[in-house]
Amino acid sequence: MNTNDSSFFSRQTTTTSDNPLKPDGRFGRLSMIGWYGFLNIISFFALIALSLAVGIFNINTMALNEQFVGIFTGASGLAYLAIMILYIYFYCVFVVRRLHDLNKAGWLLLLLFIPVINLFFILYLLLASGTPTINQYGAPRPAAVWEKILAWLMILISVLSLLATGSITSYMMGSGEIESPTEIIQQSTEYF
Repeated sequence: MNTNDSSFFSRQTTTTSDNPLKPDGRFGRLSMIGWYGFLNIISFFALIALSLAVGIFNINTMALNEQFVGIFTGASGLAYLAIMILYIYFYCVFVVRRLHDLNKAGWLLLLLFIPVINLFFILYLLLASGTPTINQYGAPRPAAVWEKILAWLMILISVLSLLATGSITSYMMGSGEIESPTEIIQQSTEYF
């Protein structure tokens, strides 16, 4: 047996722990969509639980409390603010990791704050393929099975939501419940 062969089998592989909640590393398209879906689900249930605990929402009557604004002062307002800050932080982490997969600097995240460019930027993040090999931010990260499943569920729900919104709007315009865009423009410019 050759000594080179034995050294190959006795090599210790170093495993790097990839923490998806830190901006170091890479996210592919499905990983980003999956983690974004997970973030939305967790945030949704945290906000519902907080609303029930504070008394903003009553599950028995399925109605909002009349003193809605007064509840946001004090500790409950800080709790809502904390949830919002955590949501924004983790969303930024996912975008930075996706940019790293595209071999781009995380500072391009600031394009999300420019009104029209942000739409094209989000499309770029969702549609561009990442670098298939090791880049300056590390090796490609394979998407976990749950990330793929959740990502495809998010994609399916988004497409169905768009179709449902379009069909409901079309129905309401056809039945006369809402006006067509041309009628709205004509009525709004009638005074000028």
